[in-house]
Amino acid sequence: MKKEILGKYILQTPLPEHAKQQAELQEIVFPTLSAEELITEEKYKRHLEIFPEGQFIVLDGDKVIASCTTLRQNYHKGHHTFLEISDDLWLGTHDPKADWIYGLDVSVHPDYQGKGIGREIYNARHEVAKQLGCLGQMTAGMPIGYDKVKDQMTIAEYCDKLIKGEIIDPTVTAQTKCGFILVEPLFDYLDDPRSGNCSVLMYWPLDPATKLSEHH
Repeated sequence: MKKEILGKYILQTPLPEHAKQQAELQEIVFPTLSAEELITEEKYKRHLEIFPEGQFIVLDGDKVIASCTTLRQNYHKGHHTFLEISDDLWLGTHDPKADWIYGLDVSVHPDYQGKGIGREIYNARHEVAKQLGCLGQMTAGMPIGYDKVKDQMTIAEYCDKLIKGEIIDPTVTAQTKCGFILVEPLFDYLDDPRSGNCSVLMYWPLDPATKLSEHH
């Protein structure tokens, strides 16, 4: 995939030579993630060997200003972590016959946030889901707004209010505006104190009538 977005940037499948910039971008965008949960240059290169059509970058000239990593997975009832679902970020858990595109991350450089780049990436993932005959995409969004209210409520209470639409979160709410439907919190999904070590499972079906499972 390669196309112009927002009249000035290029969204495309990354090349191996972009992996170094992608890894550097991760450290900038996710400063509180544990080291083992940051995608390395070697892992980015491996992703291109396993599922190239599911990987994206956005370029401003030669600079990588955004990046996205996905694999194909089915919905599994029960808890899983970021590292479990991704095979420690090597994508060995990628199932080429699975029903859903599972987004592991969307990284947009702070200088370029708020311009609609993230939405363009989600739309590109939707295009790939359609091309591959998937049902849509799912992901686990980091409720980073919890960091500002952590002295007022537990992460469970925060997620409950978030799913009910009673509060707004900078990341998760933005994802719902793109089309995602919130499902449930995944406690201890990752090691990130800013989001209470939690993420919120969500999905965006190609057909609005499609459910993630019989319960969602």
